[in-house]
Amino acid sequence: MFSFSKSKSSSNKKKSKKSLFKRVMAWLHLWLGLASGIIVVIVSITGCIYVFENEIKDFIEDWRFVEPKEKAFLLPSQLVTIADKAMKGKHATSVTFGEKEDAAIVGYFIQKKEEGKDKEGKGKKEGIAKNDSEKGKTLEKGKAKGKGKEEKPKKRRSGVFTSIYMNPYTGEILNIKSVSRTDSPDFFRWILNGHRALWLPYDIGRPIVGVAVIIFVILLISGIVLWWPTKWIKSIINKSFKIKTDASFKRVNYDLHNVLGFYSCIFLFFIAVTGLVWSFGWWSKSLYWVTSGGKPLVENRESPKSDTTHVKTFELSTVDRVLKNIAKENPQAAGIMISIPEKPADPIGAFVYKQKNTYYNMDRYSFDQQILKEISIKTPFSGKYIEANIPDKIRRMNYDIHVGAVLGLTGKIIAFFASLISASLPITGFLIWWGKQKFGKKTVSSPKVAAKAIPIAKPKQVLEKELSV
Repeated sequence: MFSFSKSKSSSNKKKSKKSLFKRVMAWLHLWLGLASGIIVVIVSITGCIYVFENEIKDFIEDWRFVEPKEKAFLLPSQLVTIADKAMKGKHATSVTFGEKEDAAIVGYFIQKKEEGKDKEGKGKKEGIAKNDSEKGKTLEKGKAKGKGKEEKPKKRRSGVFTSIYMNPYTGEILNIKSVSRTDSPDFFRWILNGHRALWLPYDIGRPIVGVAVIIFVILLISGIVLWWPTKWIKSIINKSFKIKTDASFKRVNYDLHNVLGFYSCIFLFFIAVTGLVWSFGWWSKSLYWVTSGGKPLVENRESPKSDTTHVKTFELSTVDRVLKNIAKENPQAAGIMISIPEKPADPIGAFVYKQKNTYYNMDRYSFDQQILKEISIKTPFSGKYIEANIPDKIRRMNYDIHVGAVLGLTGKIIAFFASLISASLPITGFLIWWGKQKFGKKTVSSPKVAAKAIPIAKPKQVLEKELSV
């Protein structure tokens, strides 16, 4: 009886040592983790795959490359003339040139007829940039969503993006690839739809993913609080920093959750914070406000306009002139994309990529299609990267930080393994919680107090007592 009472007292005393703050953190960590776990797994797994999109495509799509030659590329007007015949007179929206071994790409965007009313200008450049190829999609990935006082992202434009891969030396068509956001998307577009919206309509799925990611940030913070060693002594430090591989399954699972979660938390924090830019306009503005020291984000999604007072028939040779000038100024560029105007008010856009598969240090220009005068427009993504202020540079880096490309291939590998660990955390956390439950287990009865022993008379003593009576 005494020993049982002492054990119970000791247990209560041990529990009482955990502070109220840590108990609250533990409660939040558990229930928020259970609530968002499946979404975090999906977003993390799709993120792992999407990190190496360009590298995988380079490996499996051999028609993206040509044999390099010591001669000049064909002009954009020449490539567009050949591609237009294959597209039966459709209007090309962009031409992209890479390095000597890269195929040139002529891009087309064919918008759905029911959305024709949006065709008059808003977001046209967005369509162009997404249309061409992996190199031209930086606008979709790089810029913040939302406009003015609107908090909800604008309705996504639907259509088909067609890329014609061509030999830049001969004009030979190597491959024609069409991609739609929703109607039979290719594999990586399907992965991206799952990553950003759980394969739901974007208006529904994107906020759900956003809320789950905010919860995930809270889980990272609460996880560090729970992980923090109570004492910095060798035995406790080993438990916090090392996985005991020769222990029981429960212990190994706990270490995988605890230790791997710690090592990946800083990388996952940056991945989550940058990813929220595409879920919520208010987050995008707030992040810019913090990094700029209180300055508002200038979001102008209208394209710059060409002067239409003296309109003359547009000639493709004008695009050739723009490319020559840009290439002369940027001889070390990894790629150049030139957008082709469709209407008199549309400018000619030029996008200069300084590194392959990296977008943050891209230079972006707009030129009047009539007189080739540069048109400036105030957004974080306009102009030269080197001339941008610090908060604008940080905003340009958002996508490359998100996928780790800002640190090159090393950063992508780190982002891959961090995302893989992120996918495992809800699973190992669930197993920890499940192992503590008593579903189907027999309850152990409390120890009973032994009754006081009553002495029993020996037979001889009983006999003597009876004879004496």
